[in-house]
Amino acid sequence: MKKIILFGITVLLNGCLNLANQLINNKFIEVKPSISSVSGIWTFSSGPNISTIKLYSDGSGIICDDISGHIVFNKVKYANNMIYIQNGMVLEVKLLNKDILKVRTILSASTSNMIYKADNDLKAASLKCVKEI
Repeated sequence: MKKIILFGITVLLNGCLNLANQLINNKFIEVKPSISSVSGIWTFSSGPNISTIKLYSDGSGIICDDISGHIVFNKVKYANNMIYIQNGMVLEVKLLNKDILKVRTILSASTSNMIYKADNDLKAASLKCVKEI
């Protein structure tokens, strides 16, 4: 039983360390954006939270996160199938086309897959994000 508890704690701490390492080793400044074959706007929602990413063809962009009414904007850079966010988070791009932006990130002790859907008319985006994007 002690081994199971120790294993669980190890997995939990490893996930926290992965997220902390992303934020501490923020590579946003040094990353050079790549030209993207697709540009557009995609939105993802989970419960009361809504996230919208706008990518330009030069690989630069912006992300707007509405977290239960609290709005956070960050610049993003697309390079080598990764989206680097100004705050240090990194999203691994699994699929990018005009309809879908599927990304994976490590949050806490788990890996999270998020599927952003095309939203060029901003109908699914947070009203507060629409004003700024």
